[in-house]
Amino acid sequence: MRLKYSFFVVFLAVMLILASDSIAKEIENLLSNPDFEVDTNGWSLGNGNIFAIDKKEKCPTGTNVAKATIDAVGANNWEPEIHSPTFALAQGKTYTYSFWAKTEPGKTKAISPSFESNAPAWAGAAGMNVTLTDQWVEYHSTAVWANENRPQVVIHFGLNFPPTHLNDLWITHAKVYEGAFVEEKIVGEKPKAVTPGEKLASSWGSIKSK
Repeated sequence: MRLKYSFFVVFLAVMLILASDSIAKEIENLLSNPDFEVDTNGWSLGNGNIFAIDKKEKCPTGTNVAKATIDAVGANNWEPEIHSPTFALAQGKTYTYSFWAKTEPGKTKAISPSFESNAPAWAGAAGMNVTLTDQWVEYHSTAVWANENRPQVVIHFGLNFPPTHLNDLWITHAKVYEGAFVEEKIVGEKPKAVTPGEKLASSWGSIKSK
């Protein structure tokens, strides 16, 4: 009886490991340089602000961290804006983006991330409004890409939201993949993933399209 029970426990453990590996293999990150392995290559920050690797800042993900130093804003409420490296999205498919971010100690900062493509005409999806704190948190959003196939889409981060729009922020471990959000297990970190509400997401979409 004990032998059968031990065999069952071992069999179950093996199946769980195989299932976990299978899930991990299914997730293909479409985003290049997601952890700033190659400096900030492919990433950009507007309005002449500085976007650079911050070696002093540490994230639970253990990845490199980039700091956006915000000293100047634009005329629109999404300026300045961070753009990720480009990737392709196909019409009718569901995609998720996620990232880890925080702002200055003791402060908060409202930002508006989304999928965005500007050619041949503006198109977006999965827009949301989130408020960063001084703690590292993973944020994510999922949506169907209803626009035509686009070879050059970015994760857009609108940063100019008063009254906290001049706060600096840190970002790392960005991902874009097909399908619904899959929580990544970070060693020693309790889950803090934040997902958007429908009202906030559609509200940002109407602002950005004006």
